[in-house]
Parts: sequence; structure tokens; C-alpha cells
Amino acid sequence: MTAAHSLQLDYTAGVLPITHVDKTLDQLPASFDAKKLNRVARGAYKHYDAQRMHGLPVGVQVVGRRMEEEKVLAVMKRLDDALGDDRYQLMSLDDLD
Repeated sequence: MTAAHSLQLDYTAGVLPITHVDKTLDQLPASFDAKKLNRVARGAYKHYDAQRMHGLPVGVQVVGRRMEEEKVLAVMKRLDDALGDDRYQLMSLDDLD
């Protein structure tokens, strides 16, 4: 389910950054064949380039039913707590200068 679907269906959703793209760890293997994937996945992988995307955030979308904001927030909090010291480091405003 995409973020757009969540909004259209009026589901509760939240996004939590988990890590960053790493140009070495996230490089697609030479044997990777996008032709074996469905159309949506092929479209996504067509634009994937670990070198160019290095450092970008990677997140998880948590989706709940309508009117379940508290449950979605609770799941997001548990994910954040589980990451411990490895949690995603947000940029500070000082980093923009």
C-alpha cells in the first residue's frame, strides 16, 4: 500500500526514518534482473542508483485503520525504541549552513 492509497482510504499513517542509503551495502547485485519483477517494482528499480542515492533516508510507513492514530503512534514509538542508539540521526538546522 502506498502513501497515496492510505490517504484515499482515510487510513491513519505515519512514516518513521530508519536508516540511510549506503552506496556500498545497498548496491544491487550484478545478477539482479528487474525483468522478473512486476510493473510497479520494475518502475521503482529503473530509477534506483545506490551511488546517487547515498545518504538519503530509508523509512518505514506504519498504516492503521481509520481513527487509530494512537495505535500507529504506539507502533512507531516501539520501532524507534527498538533502534536504540542506532536510531536515525536527524539533521539539525545548524547542518544547513
